[in-house]
Amino acid sequence: MKRTYFPGITDVVVVTDPAEIRAVSMEPTLDRDFTGPAPVLNRKRRGKMLRIFSVRGKRYPTMLPRTDQARADAQDKLWLRLNQKAEQVKDGPAELEPLAEWVRGAGDAQRIGPLVQQSVGRLFVENFTATPESWAAACTVLEAAGSRNMLKMLGWRVSGKLKRAKILLASMVNGDMAGVNGISVALHHIVDGLKKMRQLAADPALQPSLTTAAVVDECLFPANTVTRQAKARGEIGGCPFRRGSLFILGLGSASKGAANRDLLFLSQSWSRCPAEKWVPALLEGVWKRV
Repeated sequence: MKRTYFPGITDVVVVTDPAEIRAVSMEPTLDRDFTGPAPVLNRKRRGKMLRIFSVRGKRYPTMLPRTDQARADAQDKLWLRLNQKAEQVKDGPAELEPLAEWVRGAGDAQRIGPLVQQSVGRLFVENFTATPESWAAACTVLEAAGSRNMLKMLGWRVSGKLKRAKILLASMVNGDMAGVNGISVALHHIVDGLKKMRQLAADPALQPSLTTAAVVDECLFPANTVTRQAKARGEIGGCPFRRGSLFILGLGSASKGAANRDLLFLSQSWSRCPAEKWVPALLEGVWKRV
């Protein structure tokens, strides 16, 4: 762990070791309760997250604490429902053909985003149909989350561009916040995975050595980072922290290697992704059709 601490200014701990990430993700004191006193830059950082990952005052599930019972119940129900759908999708049903066709090389790079958005959207609304506008909205959310351009972000706040993007996406899944997260944030990791799959499919020299399991493993991409905030003073892994300290968990690098694949979806944590089985099953189904 690497802590950057200047009293009253910033208090951030970056965690990249897999074992330490597991410890932080399970520590009750470290949560997604992004409230209370904190250093100036910490407040700005968490404020940006909450502005981006909320719609009309309702937070994305990934911004809600473990103590939020409604979130926990909805997360468990969605996990069970997606597990059932995973069993249906892993054998490569016909509905995956548009994705498989793109992986084989049909269509340009811009086509895959809306296709994935539609597949994810139909987990929440049966007749969900992605449009150029809905895909552009998802790209706006992604850009906002990663941008350090303060002037651009200020302009988007003044113009309402980001707000309009999220309202559009929310309207397409009937206000289901897990659905909003799926079609605005989580889908980008699947898009990255299918882009990687297209590269693998285009290399005939690799074909004899590629098992389906190996392809799926190559094509799983996690959120690059997730954030936790300390609710009280404490210490973990020899690193002291104060109330309001922010912990940045570097899942992107830590999840590499078979022994650490649980970190892709934080499968051992209370905050596990409900799609932890569905996403690999989707990739498996697409590759089987390819």
